[in-house]
Amino acid sequence: MARPDDPVARLLPSPRRVERLPGTFPLNSRSRLLLDTGSPAEERALALLADRLGQRAGVGVSVSGTPATSSGNVVLSETGSEPEGFELRVDAAGVRLRGDPAGLRYGAEALAQLAAPDGRLPAVHVQDSPALRRRGFLLDISRGKVPRPETIRWLLGVLARLRYNELFLYTEHTFRFEKHPEIGAGSGGYSAAEIRELDTCARECGVELVPCLQTFGHFRRILEKAPYRHLAESDRLWSVSPEAPGTYPLLRDMLEEYLPNFGSGWAHLNCDEPVDLGKGLSRGRVDREGPAALFAGHVNRVAGMARELGKRPMIWADVLADHPEALDLLDASITLADWWYEPDHDFDRVRRFRDAGRDFLTVAGTSSWTSLFPRFDTSLPNIRGHARAAKRFGASGFIVTDWGDGGHYNLFGGSLFPIAAGAEAAWGDEDRPEEELAAAFSEHVAGDVSGFSGEFATRLGRLHDTGFPHFNHSPLKTVFFETRLRRSARAPARAALESTREALAGLAAETEVRGLPPGRSGAEWRLALDASLLAAERGLATLRFRQSGRSGSPEDRRLAGELAALADRQRDLARRFRELWLRANRPEGIETAQKLFRDAVTALRRAARSLVPR
Repeated sequence: MARPDDPVARLLPSPRRVERLPGTFPLNSRSRLLLDTGSPAEERALALLADRLGQRAGVGVSVSGTPATSSGNVVLSETGSEPEGFELRVDAAGVRLRGDPAGLRYGAEALAQLAAPDGRLPAVHVQDSPALRRRGFLLDISRGKVPRPETIRWLLGVLARLRYNELFLYTEHTFRFEKHPEIGAGSGGYSAAEIRELDTCARECGVELVPCLQTFGHFRRILEKAPYRHLAESDRLWSVSPEAPGTYPLLRDMLEEYLPNFGSGWAHLNCDEPVDLGKGLSRGRVDREGPAALFAGHVNRVAGMARELGKRPMIWADVLADHPEALDLLDASITLADWWYEPDHDFDRVRRFRDAGRDFLTVAGTSSWTSLFPRFDTSLPNIRGHARAAKRFGASGFIVTDWGDGGHYNLFGGSLFPIAAGAEAAWGDEDRPEEELAAAFSEHVAGDVSGFSGEFATRLGRLHDTGFPHFNHSPLKTVFFETRLRRSARAPARAALESTREALAGLAAETEVRGLPPGRSGAEWRLALDASLLAAERGLATLRFRQSGRSGSPEDRRLAGELAALADRQRDLARRFRELWLRANRPEGIETAQKLFRDAVTALRRAARSLVPR
């Protein structure tokens, strides 16, 4: 684990090449931040460094322009170094930071991370550059949460410090289309003006806001609206059909309104999981041409629309796993993003894209969705595996995704540790020891120099066991929201629940002593812990309920009181959840999650009443 007195070992991301030098350099009121040539890139990096040093160190450092004199000062120089790379040298004589515009920003953040509260810097020589050119984060804004714009601005700051350079806001219907106002009605979606403002903010942070609009499957929230129902492939209302006459005019209208709001040269068209393709309107074409040809034909047509609007298209690559013959049918300009979110995935399957000469990225997940807190035994190996494959087979980048399946009741604070792990893996070392990563996360993301925040996250992220598996879900979450208390398809095991409860109770007791950082993230972590503990206790009470005779015996009455108390606690958790949701997100979309809470509370109260016959 990184020593408390070793800031070099806590850099996040960790440097790819570092040499420790003897001594230190003291930043103090006599030190100056200087520019070498006075270029705009140097000025931006200098402003960032001054701001971050002000946050990190309790010394006032003056800002000066050119000419630069290195002795006793901090000098920033824009150079034609390796893309996004930087060189930082700290010794007794002063500090010299060189890099291209992006590298200067990243080097300024690294320098700020090295600063002790009294301004002292360890002597060190760092030469750093990214392992992967594109380092993206995707946030689902279509399954419930639409973050307030100020939340996205905060997120951009976090991503910039972690050296992500792309942000995707996954959009199905949460955009206010002027030609088709029914699509975004009541969704809390962004306006074109809001997207343009966020795009500007992203550029200022050194992050590219990449347009991300669904154009094939996952179309239910549009197809269930009466004006668009006739475009559905099947009664499932899932995929828009290539055979419906109005499909391509609609997609063109959507892309023409959406894409021009972004300065990015990319367009993520998604096109994933068209699970009912060929099972409805297009059945005849599939019989004649095959599913691969139908899929590729649709993708190529939509990609052509994006290219006409000046964007380079990219799609998810999941369909190619089932229909590899579609690869040769896809336009060569389309970038492929290969995803799967389990730890036992065949990460090396992307070699087929390298061998075919295709541009591709690998895609991991935080595993926060359908969970009260991210599932670290799933997310962390998944992140490492995808990042390792990206480097081995020459991917142009790597994306970490954060989805909102089932109502997006996973609060965002829990995802911060996997996001930091993804930044580490994409920039340099996917195998960095977890204890060291946790210490770096605590200090530089959670703002907690004690190190407990990272330890808390890694411990809570592994407490999901209930004795039954649940693919792509946390089993503990399943128990938390269970409504069929007498008889359920998934039966928890007492020993597993007792072990999980004991570990959660121990973590809760330790948290009371050591504390979590103030602010929204700390409150979200505490809610996740309290909900997880209630889930374990709820599961154990449910097992006793299933064995009860409902005879009104003293034991039944005691159990009824316990179930009623659990219902009260779960109701209070629902209130806390709502408060935290509304701090960060627009109110639209919360109903799905609130209904899960209400139904779970109702089930407990109904079970309690059944134990005490009238």
